Amino acid sequence: MWTSENNWYKWSYGSNPVFGRQTGNLPFNTSYACGFNSVIGSFKEELHKAAASTLDHYPGLTPCVFFSGGADSELILRAYLEIGAKPKVYIIRYEKDYNLYDVSYAITICNILNVKYHLIDFKLKKFYENDAELISEQAQIDRPRMLSHLKFTECADGLIIVGHSDVRWYRANEDYSEPGIWLAQDFEHDIGCDKYNILHNRSAVYQWWKWAPGLVLSYTRLNWFQNLIKDKYNGKLGINSTKLEGFREVYPDMIARKKATGFEDVDHLVNELESHLIKKYNGLPYRNEINRSLEAMTKEIYSND
Repeated sequence: MWTSENNWYKWSYGSNPVFGRQTGNLPFNTSYACGFNSVIGSFKEELHKAAASTLDHYPGLTPCVFFSGGADSELILRAYLEIGAKPKVYIIRYEKDYNLYDVSYAITICNILNVKYHLIDFKLKKFYENDAELISEQAQIDRPRMLSHLKFTECADGLIIVGHSDVRWYRANEDYSEPGIWLAQDFEHDIGCDKYNILHNRSAVYQWWKWAPGLVLSYTRLNWFQNLIKDKYNGKLGINSTKLEGFREVYPDMIARKKATGFEDVDHLVNELESHLIKKYNGLPYRNEINRSLEAMTKEIYSND
């Protein structure tokens, strides 16, 4: 199963085989080393190449893009449309209009792009009461908000595409009065989605933004990103509040929107499950992360080690 292009992005636990499951108190590791030696195109070109590459790895399957209405998933949708892939587009609607904000944006953008969409009703409260705990066990994910994504994608018949947030960057030093270092974060809970899909033999790409090394590197060459790591955007939440500026370098017509989760009115369900998982797992064991500077990540991508 392909979780990234030729499985270039890898994870492991201790000396366990790549793509292994956590079986004890073993260190969590990730690897970007792939001996990359290709010419990097523009960010838009790499978006197109990544979309086409997923279809090459899963021939004959129609891409099923789960569109949240956020900027990340919009870029993924545009990439498939622009290579002529004719993706099926799914928009998830929770009961009681919990995620009405996101659904409204998703429908508006689909109409602007002249894209047909499938609106899927999903009972969020019922999910947390009946299904979430088992999925947590199978995926080895202890972040309750992530678990529903693994359930509602069962409605798709094709290549499941879910664009978990792009490679996350954060400033190691939050004091902007001093020079800071920006680090890329790899989270264990993200690869939990891949574990789940491998376990169930599902054709799926959840970490779409890490699909290909050229896509990862081209992102860091956006003018916005270079300004970000040079501290041109002062403030702790710079990456969340300014990222659209970078995406508009590629698609100037993207609509501004606030970041929302769709869980704002159901946090009590999330908190109840998390408290239960803490007791069940004797803590939250699947929250490890690996951090790299841009220099270290770039060097590793070009390395074969």
